[in-house]
Amino acid sequence: MCGIAGIISFDSQIQKDSLGLMLSQIQHRGPDQKGMYIDRHIAMGIRRLSIIDLSTGNQPIENEDGSVTVVFNGEIYNYQDLSEQLKKKGHKFKTKSDTEVLVHLYEEYGSKMSKYLNGMFAFAIWDKVKQSLFLSRDPAGIKPLYFYQIGKTLIFASEIKSLLSNPKVKKDVDPNALKLYSFLGYIPGKLSIFKNIRKLLPGHSLIYSKNGKNITNFFTIESNKFSSAGDIDYILEKAVTSQAVADVPLGVLLSGGIDSSLVAYYLTKGSSKRINSFSIAFAEKSFDESYYARVVSSFLHTKHHEEVFKSEDVINLFPKILQKMDEPFADPSLFPTYKLCQLTKKYVKVALSGDGGDELFGGYPTYQGHLLAGKLKRLLPRNIAGVAIKLINSFGVSFENYPKSETLKRFLQGLHKNDLERHFEWMSLGGSSKLLGMNSNLLRLLGGEISKITTDIPTKFQLLDFYTYLMDDLLVKVDRASMFNSLEVRVPLLDLTVLDYAFKVGNKHVSLLETKKVLRSLAREKLPEEIANRKKKGFGIPLSKWLFDGLSDFCLDFLQNKKLYDFFDQETVLDLWENHQSGRENNAKTIWMLVMFSGWLNKWYK
Repeated sequence: MCGIAGIISFDSQIQKDSLGLMLSQIQHRGPDQKGMYIDRHIAMGIRRLSIIDLSTGNQPIENEDGSVTVVFNGEIYNYQDLSEQLKKKGHKFKTKSDTEVLVHLYEEYGSKMSKYLNGMFAFAIWDKVKQSLFLSRDPAGIKPLYFYQIGKTLIFASEIKSLLSNPKVKKDVDPNALKLYSFLGYIPGKLSIFKNIRKLLPGHSLIYSKNGKNITNFFTIESNKFSSAGDIDYILEKAVTSQAVADVPLGVLLSGGIDSSLVAYYLTKGSSKRINSFSIAFAEKSFDESYYARVVSSFLHTKHHEEVFKSEDVINLFPKILQKMDEPFADPSLFPTYKLCQLTKKYVKVALSGDGGDELFGGYPTYQGHLLAGKLKRLLPRNIAGVAIKLINSFGVSFENYPKSETLKRFLQGLHKNDLERHFEWMSLGGSSKLLGMNSNLLRLLGGEISKITTDIPTKFQLLDFYTYLMDDLLVKVDRASMFNSLEVRVPLLDLTVLDYAFKVGNKHVSLLETKKVLRSLAREKLPEEIANRKKKGFGIPLSKWLFDGLSDFCLDFLQNKKLYDFFDQETVLDLWENHQSGRENNAKTIWMLVMFSGWLNKWYK
C-alpha cells in the first residue's frame, strides 16, 4: 500500500518542487521509499509501503525501453498468474513485484488492461510514445484517487491534501457535497467537499492527453470477468489465501462478527504460524463486542490483542486525525478504527478485515425492513403510522446502541416514502434534515443507476450500499485509519470472485426472519454456534451518552465556532444541541457531523 501523486501539463512548465511537496503530504501512506519520474509534460511520484518484493520493488517502474512508466498504490492478487501469461507472450521481467505486471499488461492491452486485474489498486501509467496519462481505480474503490483539472493541466493524488499543496487548486466548498455530507455523514459518488476536486469512480479509468480527458467504466457487476467457480466455502478460502501473500508479518482485525470471524478462520487454516488478531473493547455493554472476538480467538488459537476505547481517546486522537483527514467525515467509528490500527501496527504490517460482508451478503436489518415495508405499506395507513410515531416519542428517548424504539420510529418514518427515499432516510443521520434539507434529485442521482441493474429487493439496496456506504464511508474510514498508521489492510470479501458469487445468489441472502443467510450457514459449519447465530451490532462508539459528560464541553466548543455559521444556521445548530442535552431528542450523529465539519473548517478551509 502506498500513496501516489502527479501533475501532467501541456500548457505550463512543471516544477519538481511541486511534486515533492505533494508527496510530502502523503508520506504516512508510504514511509519506506520515495520515488519520482519527471519528463517534459509530466511529474509523478510514489510514497511506498513495502509489502512484496522488498528488495527490488521500488517505484516508479518502467518497461524494457523506458517508454511506459507506472506508480502504483495497492496490491494485485492475481499478479503471479498474469506474470506467467505475459512471459509466455514474450515479456521480460526484472522484478517479482506486482507493480511490474502493470507495465507489461499495459504494453499488451493498453487502456483495456484494468479488467484483467483482481485486487485493490489506484495507479498512474505514463505512455511516453503517446504522450498520455492513464489512471485507473479498483472496482470496489478500496484505494482512493482524486484529480483536479485547470486548463490543460491535470493534477492527481491518493489524498486531497496532496492536491491542496498545489497553489493552482482552489478551495471552494461544493454545496451539493455539503448537503450530502450533512445528510449522510460522508460524501458519496464522484464529488468531494471541494467544488472542482473529483474522485475517479471505482471501476473507472481516465486517459489524459493533449486531446483532453476521457473517463471510461471498465467494470460492472454484470461484466465481471472473475466468475465464481465452486461453493462459497471454496471461494472464500481461495480469496483469503490469495490475499495472505506478503513478505512481512500479517494479522486479522477481529470483531467477533460473522464476516471477520470467517476471514480469521480461513487465515488460520492456511497458516503454519500462529496468527495475531486485534480488537477494540468498550466499557459500555451495548457497544462492546470484545467477548465475541475473544470467543473466536480462543476457538482458532490466535494470539489476541485488545484495547479499551474511552471518551478521552476521542479528545486525544482528534487533533491527530484532523491533521490528516482532509475531508469532513462524520462516522465516529473512525476513532476506534484508528486506535485499532495503531495497536495492530505494533505487531504486523498487513492485516485482513471482514469489510464488505454486510453489503454483499445482506447483513443489514434495513434489507429486512424493505421486505417488511412492502407488506405493511398498504395495511398501515400514513395517518396511523404518524400516530404511532407520536406515541413512541411520548415514551422518551433512549441513548443505547440501536434502541428498539428508535428503530421502530425510523421504520415508520420511511414506510410511506418511495423505496429509494426510504432507504436513504434509514441510512441518514436523522436530525440532519433540519439543517440543509436534502434535494431528492441528488438521491435519485445516487440510486438511479442501481435501479437499471435490478429492481429486486433487497439486492437493489445491497448494490446501493455497496456503491455508497461501503465505498465512501467504510472503506474510506479503513483506508485513512490504516494509512495514518502506515498499516496495510486487505479486504478479501471484496475479491472479485466473492463479488461475483454474492450478486449471482441475489435475494437468497435475506428473508424476513434472517439476514446473511449464506454466510451464516457457512459460519455454523466453521465457527462456534453463538458466533454464527448472533445479531449484527455494528462498530460504533457510545456517542449519545458521551455527549452528556466526557465530550460535552469538547463538542460545544466546536459548535460555537463562528466559521460553522457561514454554512449552517446558528439557531438550528444550537437547538439540536439543546434538545439532545435536555434528553428530548437523540441528535448525537448530527451533532458529531457538525463537530467534525467545524474542526475541518479550522484546519483545511482557511
